[in-house]
Amino acid sequence: MRSVERAAAAGAQLGESPLWLPDRGVWLWLDLYGRKVWQHDPATGAQRLLAQGFAENLGCIARLSDDAVLVVSVRGFHRLGLDDGRVTPLVCPVNLPPGTIFNDGKVDRHGALWVGSSDAAEAEPKGSLWRVARGQVTEVAHGFTVSNGPAFAPDGRTAYFADTMARCLLAFPLDGDGVPGTARRFADLPEGAGYPDGMTVDSAGDLWVGHWDGARISRWSPDGRLVERITCPARNVTALAFGGADLCRALVTTAVLFPGQPETAACPGNGDLLSFRRKVPGLEEPVLAADWLD
Repeated sequence: MRSVERAAAAGAQLGESPLWLPDRGVWLWLDLYGRKVWQHDPATGAQRLLAQGFAENLGCIARLSDDAVLVVSVRGFHRLGLDDGRVTPLVCPVNLPPGTIFNDGKVDRHGALWVGSSDAAEAEPKGSLWRVARGQVTEVAHGFTVSNGPAFAPDGRTAYFADTMARCLLAFPLDGDGVPGTARRFADLPEGAGYPDGMTVDSAGDLWVGHWDGARISRWSPDGRLVERITCPARNVTALAFGGADLCRALVTTAVLFPGQPETAACPGNGDLLSFRRKVPGLEEPVLAADWLD
């Protein structure tokens, strides 16, 4: 049994989007509903508030440059300076349909931004998966009530994505330029396992998925086999990523209980940052290509 420990008593309403900054040796993560960007120092366990006061809830973050990150809110894009904490609005390249909001997103191995959208009311399959590269916006797929992920294989030839409310993981083939083809059904989560949320891929090509309302993380081989299940001391496991000097330390974000979840779902780690180690390293998250908005 892999040991999952508390990395910080974060007190997040909805923790998300852990991102390792290798040149700084720290983590960034978001409290989506708290509208805050936090820095976590694994050497000391200290938490530092980098930015707050956004006009709307947040969605995800990505590496923009050595001194800045991209912060995607539910309807907009922003540059956050890592040294001065300054937030600057950016042009939002995606024209979101009415009633939809951005949710999770990542940068692929080609430097393109992938970001999902969801139905704001989480009731209808209005959401899409978008890819932004060299100023071109591609709607990769459509018809999701809540979108999560994506994550990308080490060779850059597969993109994974969670159709959360359908409890389904999808895999998109990518060509040599990262252009996606038609998705295939990669895996399904059974009743009682919760819902697939944020995800990452390690250097061996295995897919790691956090389970909302499932108190667990699952690991899947590239051929879609469930190879490991890790129990977590938090009911709503939202995302995970690998970092540290050797990329062998996972940081896991979580959320508090949400309306409709019973008191029996209370766990000691709800809303905290969790962590565990493994022998096989993860992968460093790519930086957005300089011409991604051109």
